Amino acid sequence: MIMNPNFNQRFFLIVLLASLTRIWSCSSETQTSASAIPPAKVANGVKESELTTVTLSPEAEQRLGIKTAAVEKRQLARRLRLGGEIVAIPGRRIFVTAPVAGVIVAPNGRLPQAGMRVRKGQAIFSLLPLPAERDLLGSPDEVVLKKMQFDVAQAKAQRAAQLLHDNAGSVKTKEEADTELLAAAAAFKAAEARLHLANSTVADSATLATATMALASPFDGVLQRINIAPRQTVAAGAELFEVVGQNTVWVRVPVYVGDLATIDEQQPAQIEAFGDASGVSQRIAKPVQGPPLSDANAASADLFFEMENSDGQFRVGEKVRVTLAQKNIAENLIVPFSAILYDIHGGTWVYTRMSPHTYTRQRVELHHVVDTLAVLARGPDSGTEVVITGAAEIFGTEFGGDK
Repeated sequence: MIMNPNFNQRFFLIVLLASLTRIWSCSSETQTSASAIPPAKVANGVKESELTTVTLSPEAEQRLGIKTAAVEKRQLARRLRLGGEIVAIPGRRIFVTAPVAGVIVAPNGRLPQAGMRVRKGQAIFSLLPLPAERDLLGSPDEVVLKKMQFDVAQAKAQRAAQLLHDNAGSVKTKEEADTELLAAAAAFKAAEARLHLANSTVADSATLATATMALASPFDGVLQRINIAPRQTVAAGAELFEVVGQNTVWVRVPVYVGDLATIDEQQPAQIEAFGDASGVSQRIAKPVQGPPLSDANAASADLFFEMENSDGQFRVGEKVRVTLAQKNIAENLIVPFSAILYDIHGGTWVYTRMSPHTYTRQRVELHHVVDTLAVLARGPDSGTEVVITGAAEIFGTEFGGDK
């Protein structure tokens, strides 16, 4: 049987159309199912402006004590916070040395303690000068000799007095005899005192005054270090104790050399103790010309400031927090720091007043804080009213803590 060529062509076309239709329908179903699934699902969608707006009644606003202030744009000197160290003023940290070789004696038997406050001229120790070796061996003999000289001078003075009484002598002879007696008595007393100190551990004030020299503090300060003990023999020039003046101290501040040019070295610095969040220990230190010191390893140079410390609150060697004024003054958006709020992620916000009793929470970018002022890198326009008192209460009201 012979097939019709036209029939074969029609049959081929029908099969081709059927196949194309099937393919198109499958593609449409796939596109429909894909478009039916959204890329993201947002539940309870609310605009951000509506979420951060709080409207208070006049009574609630009064109860919360809401106060506002305008955002300012003005010039404000920047500050740089660094660490510093309390150091003694040059010349106010002295080691007292022994002027001659001798034996250390504690006045009245009481030992001074390191850390005690001392006054200028106050005796810390006494020094019994050591005689030459040949004299040291002959100390008892010296006492005997001085006693004999004293007895002879005493007898001579008595004879001169008797002769003057009998009108057989002159006043000049008696005065000369009395002078010799006083000199012999002083020499005998000093010899006895030296012998007594050489054989005892504690001496009375009279003995110390006659046989020793006082080692006194050169100025008011603190007895920082003691390198000796009573009855210790020291050589001439030995360091005995250290006195540090702390009524006025310096603060040494190492500054990174890259920041040194930005520091206004003519402005005073604020000094605070570490851990003092209340600012009770804050002091003002004036700049002084100190030695030009630097550290190549730390790439730093030292600045020095002078601070009053008569109450002894700061100690020499103590680390402190130092706030320095910088030269570059720029216009910035300024708000009181009490207006800044922090969320759980560390973000910073302020409440702006849109209309009476209506406040909107707006995100800001805090750059730094100077005293009680917050400097903003980004925030509301200048002149915008922001809440400076009661911002935390509005924040709590917004998230369910109504008053």
